[in-house]
Amino acid sequence: MSWQVKLLNFTSRIIVKPFIKRSARGSKPGQQQATIDKLRLWVARMDKFITRKHSSPVPVELIDGQPSYLWINNTPDVSRTILYLHGGGMIIHVPGMYKKWAQRFGPAVNARVLLVDYRLAPEHPYPAPNDDCFAAYEWLVKEQGMSPDNIVIAGDSAGGYLTLATLLRIGQSELANPACAIALSPLADFSFGSSSLFSNERADPLLSNQLIPLARDMVLGDHLCTDPMVSPVYADLSGFPPLQVHVSSNEILRDDGVRIVDRVRRQGGTSELCEWYKTTHVHPIMDGLPESVLALQKMQIFIERHC
Repeated sequence: MSWQVKLLNFTSRIIVKPFIKRSARGSKPGQQQATIDKLRLWVARMDKFITRKHSSPVPVELIDGQPSYLWINNTPDVSRTILYLHGGGMIIHVPGMYKKWAQRFGPAVNARVLLVDYRLAPEHPYPAPNDDCFAAYEWLVKEQGMSPDNIVIAGDSAGGYLTLATLLRIGQSELANPACAIALSPLADFSFGSSSLFSNERADPLLSNQLIPLARDMVLGDHLCTDPMVSPVYADLSGFPPLQVHVSSNEILRDDGVRIVDRVRRQGGTSELCEWYKTTHVHPIMDGLPESVLALQKMQIFIERHC
């Protein structure tokens, strides 16, 4: 474990996780919206702070008629397209951080990146975020004329969940699969069936399982948690394209990712697990970490092999 990860874990453990736990404990019935508003305000300030000195020559382009879409690295010489779905529990967004990540990710794999600002709960509960992500893939294929063979779907945390959910939706449609997909620390089981959600509660330096029920209730409402379209660990994944999953050994969502990889393999698909030792949740998107560089290299190799 690098000293940079140790420092990040320490900082997250004393600043971020306590705030998350206090917010979850302070959320009373009927006051959940106030909790989410507080989280969003805090995250917006954090986003501004961590991106305050960021500059990059990688182009960022607004898209006419699609205010929720953003092109990163959309240059004539790229040969691939990444549909990237951000994390945040489907209740918050950190746009500056994800723009920064896309400016690293896209050029590293010779791809343009489409960032999707999908609708968030509780204002827009399930299936609104899922619908928006599937619609973005449909837009790439039908409106932009891009071949699925040159498209990668990727996402982290809740965006990792949306990556899996979008693949399930594609499998039910007339659209062809993308070339491959990457999920970073994906949420995959809303029924809380993964043991690491509890066994790693103390070890996880960032996330707390005290916030997960609040997010689940706001996103799903009365939808059945074990519905295969809601929790991909219960779905038929045999039609998935090649999938790469990254998890940390000490995060509460570790087993969600491990179970997805195992299920794809058992059902005859191709799935690769990259488990990292005591890194933070979705560490590959964090700039300045040696482990992030290594994770990006693994993504490069995977994409080169399948796309």
